[in-house]
Amino acid sequence: MAGSAAADEAAPGFILDAGEFSRADIQPQWFTSNFAIKTSGFRTAWRKALVSTEDGRMVLQLRPAPDGHDKDFLGSEVQRRQRTHYGRYEVVMTAARGDGVISSFFTYTGPWFDDPHDEIDFEFLGRDTTKVWAMAFADGQKLSGRWIDLGFDAAEAPHLYAFEWHPDRIVWYVDGKEILRVTEADGPLPQTPGKIYANIWAGGKAQRNWSGEAPIWTRAAASYDCMSYRPFGVDAPQCSDGILRD
Repeated sequence: MAGSAAADEAAPGFILDAGEFSRADIQPQWFTSNFAIKTSGFRTAWRKALVSTEDGRMVLQLRPAPDGHDKDFLGSEVQRRQRTHYGRYEVVMTAARGDGVISSFFTYTGPWFDDPHDEIDFEFLGRDTTKVWAMAFADGQKLSGRWIDLGFDAAEAPHLYAFEWHPDRIVWYVDGKEILRVTEADGPLPQTPGKIYANIWAGGKAQRNWSGEAPIWTRAAASYDCMSYRPFGVDAPQCSDGILRD
């Protein structure tokens, strides 16, 4: 475990009313991506201008890149600067719709941060938003992902998505109901504190069998009402307060 990650293991809980993301006192807590990944198989460049607040929500947009751009699409991504570790993670969001479109909420760290690749995901594939993709990585090893029926269309309205990250298990929830559990018996679990991310991007040939390939004229958006993190054993507010009770 990298020293920088270990130093942040005891990060306090937080709750973000995502409609206030643009406030001056909140902005320093988050990094808004504004760069392009050089890998040719990744079709999307991140643009800060495509993150906005509208009608009390944070909106992440995806749109075609202008002619002459190195990438086919311009997407958007935010990440929390302070690392978080074991605890409960929640988001209230509305997924993006569209063939080849991916919208998400996840934790991540990896070689860019001098860490092993550890990750825990909720990923919505716009080709079928009645399902969600839940998965994790531990030191670069992918745990078997699951394509899970939701019983509703995640692009129609906001819902509460959560996962609990324990040393010996990860449990995913939708609207308070458990949908997936993986344990040490299923393979190594992520251990390194990471950063909370939300993003929207477009799949290409490399992702075709998973997400589908987004047509070059695609436009889409995902909206976020709330994000929160609560360490275990800490009494901190979370998105589900007033929505669900334990």
